[in-house]
Amino acid sequence: MNSRVKKDNVLQKLILPVYGKGLWSTLYGFLALEADAKTIAGITFYQQGETPGLGGEITNPRWQQQWQGKQAFDSSGKVIITVIKGEVNLNASESRYQVDGLAGATLTSRGVNNLVRFWLGRYGFGPFLNKLRSESND
Repeated sequence: MNSRVKKDNVLQKLILPVYGKGLWSTLYGFLALEADAKTIAGITFYQQGETPGLGGEITNPRWQQQWQGKQAFDSSGKVIITVIKGEVNLNASESRYQVDGLAGATLTSRGVNNLVRFWLGRYGFGPFLNKLRSESND
């Protein structure tokens, strides 16, 4: 199930529930997309049991803020958002599709990467998002 945030009957944002495995726990959260169903508005995790100060940093607002404005899909509709190892080079063209990995928390970072890509892909919300984007182009 997803939630559509509307104002004056116009879609503003999509809120998608997401979950997946981290290092020590299942991560539960929400991924918000802008009305274009391509741009990430934000991500938050409301339940996790990762190591405090390492993988637990997925709940840190500074880390979550990096997701805002990132492009989740390339021009062909393929999921391209990626949590990388290390820091994003903001001067690189691919930086709009990348989020910094968490230092010392490779497996949690990989878990977040995998869950986001799964839920945006064909076995998650991908078909719904594709339909929504095609309807908005009509």
